[in-house]
Amino acid sequence: MADKVQVVKFTGNNTDLYTRESADALRASAQVIVPETHTVLLVKDGIVSEALAAGRHDIFDVKNGLFGPKKSDESATVDFVFISKTVKLPMLWGTPAPIRTVDPETGVHVTVGFNGELEFRVGTPRKFYLELVGSETDYDIVKLKKRVQTRLMSVVEQFITRAVDEENMCYADFTLKKVEIAQKIKGNVAEFLDKGYGLELCSFTIAGATLADGDYLNMERKRNEAASSSMFCPHCGKKIARDSKFCPECGKAVAGERVCPNCGKHNGSGVKFCPECGTKL
Repeated sequence: MADKVQVVKFTGNNTDLYTRESADALRASAQVIVPETHTVLLVKDGIVSEALAAGRHDIFDVKNGLFGPKKSDESATVDFVFISKTVKLPMLWGTPAPIRTVDPETGVHVTVGFNGELEFRVGTPRKFYLELVGSETDYDIVKLKKRVQTRLMSVVEQFITRAVDEENMCYADFTLKKVEIAQKIKGNVAEFLDKGYGLELCSFTIAGATLADGDYLNMERKRNEAASSSMFCPHCGKKIARDSKFCPECGKAVAGERVCPNCGKHNGSGVKFCPECGTKL
């Protein structure tokens, strides 16, 4: 009677990104069954196979180059890395150091920190294993996230800085345009994860931007200085220097008119405070 064929099956949790299992004393006829939800890598003596798709496969398959020929009376130990095709792993991210830029509205040098969330799954199993998992038997999801974040944040910082500079954004724009910034750099992040680590980016968002208190105060001071040195033309509404006698936009005389820079109320030349909102003129 022929020996019963040894079969290795996936016994892990379907909610895990990957599961590593080991089988000892495998004979030449041993097989592995891969479920529809997974692919599997076979690892023996430091050699990693190409990913096997769903189905039943010979573990020692000369035709497909899986570990070469083997004598029928020999036994071996093989590790099986089952990698989910569907599980998506969410990860919070944040720039490791504030990004230095210049606020174009006020000219103040500011440092801005960005944070958000991304989600990925395994796109190329063999590259994912070789670049991020390897032979570490105690490697878990916490370590995986930390490794991905450490390597990714340096390039995310570059992408965000470039996007902010290209759009010439002031700080007030960061929150309003965070969705646009995220979309602008999503392709760069996806390419980095795919080429470097075999990961497929599913989503990428920017949750917010934080500004140092000192920078915020400097920006407010600059705005107040600008407001005190300017007014609006009572005829066309153009913002002009407070000591202007004629509007450079419409050419009409503005002497004698004092327009409140806060609420826009037209006031006489002798008024020191706006009667509408109390702003000093």
